[in-house]
Amino acid sequence: MADPIPFRAKPRTAARSAVVVGAGIGGLACAIALRRAGLTVQVVEQARKLREVGAGLQLTPNATRIIRDFGLLTRLEQVAVTPRSLDVRSGASGATITRAHYGPAASRYGAPFLVVHRADLQNLLAEAAQAEGVLIALGSELTAVEPAFGGVRAVVKQGENLIAHGADILVGADGVRSAVRAHLGVAKPPVFAQRLAYRATIPVPARHPPDVRLYMGRDAHLVVYPVKGGATLNLVAIVKHTEPVARWSAPGDGAAVHAAFADWAPEVRDLLKAAPHFLCWGLYDIDPLPRWSTGRVTLLGDAAHAMLPFLAQGAAQSIEDAAALARALQKETDAATALKAYETERLGRTARIQSEARRNGMVYHLSGAPRIARDLVLRRQGAALLDRYGWIYKV
Repeated sequence: MADPIPFRAKPRTAARSAVVVGAGIGGLACAIALRRAGLTVQVVEQARKLREVGAGLQLTPNATRIIRDFGLLTRLEQVAVTPRSLDVRSGASGATITRAHYGPAASRYGAPFLVVHRADLQNLLAEAAQAEGVLIALGSELTAVEPAFGGVRAVVKQGENLIAHGADILVGADGVRSAVRAHLGVAKPPVFAQRLAYRATIPVPARHPPDVRLYMGRDAHLVVYPVKGGATLNLVAIVKHTEPVARWSAPGDGAAVHAAFADWAPEVRDLLKAAPHFLCWGLYDIDPLPRWSTGRVTLLGDAAHAMLPFLAQGAAQSIEDAAALARALQKETDAATALKAYETERLGRTARIQSEARRNGMVYHLSGAPRIARDLVLRRQGAALLDRYGWIYKV
């Protein structure tokens, strides 16, 4: 079935223009949603080139449903992969603990589960935003957020010049270390999860099924799934690390990865050995914030609710934020009221998902008797495993 023709709303008096700080997945989704709600949109991005790193991500029905509403699902499916099943395995033996097929769950929740390379999704969103008339200013480092003539403006540094971008509202979609969050006075520091993520991509091995595989073991786990239309396999190896690490997309120590998984099943070791190199991230989230908005400024995505990747909801919740903000601006007639309504709608849900993601990070790494109990519960859930998170997927 073809994607629906995107609805073009008439401008409402709540806001007619927006500045979005950050051109990641959340910021670009926000720009598209606000354009479709009738606002003029300027995106400012510190990077000089749009370049998503981190390889793959998973998109669940709560996100793909919104992408379909944007009229972009068919294009996304051309570069993404529809995985067959979630295959949960023992890291030590490689044996399957439980498997849940995505097809029946996608039917229940009315939209597909997809896995995609981050760069492919970002490029698609950037092209769609620009086709909608969004202006994207790269190489723009935020230096100040200021009130201006009943609205707000972002002052950015471009080269040696300071440029002010004024609008009715400003949206901070600038990540876990958000500068906009600091301007709002809710600058909670990121929390180190005592985990490192080593990421790599390899050619898909022969006869490797199009599954999302999760291998679990003591103090580590490995997530594997295809991207790039099924030609490339995305590897994410998570290991325990107690000392805070500020690295973001830095070269990773392959020897450390192989040492962490040395006693795991041969298939795990073979996958890791096939990686020519790894990139390394320290994993951080933030504690739930008391508020996201002040006046005509609000937060979105990781700036508002950075979460650990153990529920595959980071990108999905950013996309949800974008749609919710656009709805609030269409419903209300006052900008500040609309931003508060958006915040009220999203605070509880995202805080719950943040908490569940932290919990999964502990559950994945159990050993001894707790691991045996966890595996027993997973076996009993079987095909119903995905429905445990139906409260996330069905909104």
